[in-house]
Amino acid sequence: MKKLLTLLALAAAPAQADIAEVVEGYILPGYMAFAETTAEFGAIAAESCELPVLRNAWNDSFDAWLAISPIQFGPVELQGRALAIAFWPDERGTGARVLASLRADQDPIIFEPGGAARLSAAARGFFALEYLLFDEAFIPTSSYDCALIAALGDDLAQQAAAVLEAWQGGYAETLQTAGAEGNLTFLSAREAQQALFTALLVAVEFNADTRLGRPMGTFERPRPLRAESRRAGRSLRNVALSLEGAAQLARRLTTVETPNTTAAFAHAQALIADLDDPDFAGVATPQGRFKLEALQQAIRSIRDAILLEIGPSLGVVAGFNASDGD
Repeated sequence: MKKLLTLLALAAAPAQADIAEVVEGYILPGYMAFAETTAEFGAIAAESCELPVLRNAWNDSFDAWLAISPIQFGPVELQGRALAIAFWPDERGTGARVLASLRADQDPIIFEPGGAARLSAAARGFFALEYLLFDEAFIPTSSYDCALIAALGDDLAQQAAAVLEAWQGGYAETLQTAGAEGNLTFLSAREAQQALFTALLVAVEFNADTRLGRPMGTFERPRPLRAESRRAGRSLRNVALSLEGAAQLARRLTTVETPNTTAAFAHAQALIADLDDPDFAGVATPQGRFKLEALQQAIRSIRDAILLEIGPSLGVVAGFNASDGD
């Protein structure tokens, strides 16, 4: 995804943002749930190789990640953590190739302390585990395969714990004290507001442009096999949970009423509830494509509402969206 550049606009009235409410009511609980569910998955993977149990735990932890995934700045940016957690789209199929090589060679790197962390980001995190848990070509057939799942589960849990620790250990205070003397990360409260506003818009746009746009392809050439998490049959669920996370962020970000934004989120979720197409395979049919186009437009309407209601309340406007050029 290309950059979303936000430009500050001079506002007649003071900008209104409840950064403390965002941090305490959304970010910290979200990362706590993410850390707890990934720790549980890691513990299960260390003890069991039963696919039904692993799949349930993987889905729970992925749900938690999607809920907080709109926050793509701060500790999750450090050391490539976001990529190690959820490397998608994998345009070149790097993850599958690395996993196939590890299994073919019985590579002992996964048994070394921190070994999984030295793998390509594409061979770590949720999408590498999705191959191993749901793809017939990768489903475990040996003790090595089970050990690989355990290693990746432990690595994912460590990433989640590190992000939570960083937020609890100082970054939450850094964001909430933006503009205070000695705060070199956010030199003003407006910078913190801008970071959160940008994160909100990027999260919404990613759903419309990438999670939906990639499998939609063109009318003549739909690309259902490019859908996120299609192997696990949760492409639509990913959109729903990401939008719910974005809606939580939007509700807490500004102190003014935002009826149009609230209605736009509700409309998109209503379309999702009526869409019986969990992996977007329906995009290959005219009727299925029409429904996804309607959802895509509804999500873009969320973005428009955010720009009209939340942006002015914070004194920020979008200069470019995520699909524009650099």
